[in-house]
Amino acid sequence: MNTIIESRDLKVRFGSKEVLHGITLAVPANEVTAVIGPSGCGKSTFLRALNLMHDLTPTARIEGKVVFGGKDIYAPDVDPVDIRRRIGMVFQKPNPFPTMSIFENVAFGPRLLGLSRSDVRERVEESLKRAVIWDETKDRLKSPATDLSGGQQQRVCIARALAVKPDVLLLDEPTSALDPIATAKIEDLLDELKKDVTMIIVTHNMQQAARASDNTAYFLNGDLVEYGPTQKLFENPKDERTEAYITGRFG
Repeated sequence: MNTIIESRDLKVRFGSKEVLHGITLAVPANEVTAVIGPSGCGKSTFLRALNLMHDLTPTARIEGKVVFGGKDIYAPDVDPVDIRRRIGMVFQKPNPFPTMSIFENVAFGPRLLGLSRSDVRERVEESLKRAVIWDETKDRLKSPATDLSGGQQQRVCIARALAVKPDVLLLDEPTSALDPIATAKIEDLLDELKKDVTMIIVTHNMQQAARASDNTAYFLNGDLVEYGPTQKLFENPKDERTEAYITGRFG
């Protein structure tokens, strides 16, 4: 397995409460890995630990390692801005920049990288195409991104994340606020994008995990209970707690 990012005995606490209790998990490159489990089990906390998002929370404390590109991202000499560029994030609720047009939303990152005006235009078009939203937006790029439907806004947010050419894309419940048609478009998109980008998706929807991921990790009460190929985990789980959750007897 070609591992792209790996947590090693990762512990996260907020104040005196430890939320993750030593998670060790290796994520293979160019695949979709789903993280499932009941509410409050540590799924989103784990995801945010993979790109230094907890740095923004004063009470957060991290122990253990997250190894990416052969280096611990929590080492003191690591540039957090570079990490967040290479490990992008898409949130539960579509969050386009409200005062910016569709074009400006996607151009934001490439401009920060110092790309020329023509390169920015090219990157915006490429990213909107990769997020399968170009045909719906190409004639309205100057319109506010907030004028779009929720599903369209989420695909613009994915395009915005793709525009800085990340190696890994973290998606935290990216379809929970969307209707079934928009959800299906995002799931189809994941399958297409994994040729170039490794994705880790937190989802409360087990059917989505079964449909859209190659690997699944089941979290419970801050522990990693089971992790493996999605089909194997769903059809023949090793741990009775996993079986209880996926069959609906628990959670």
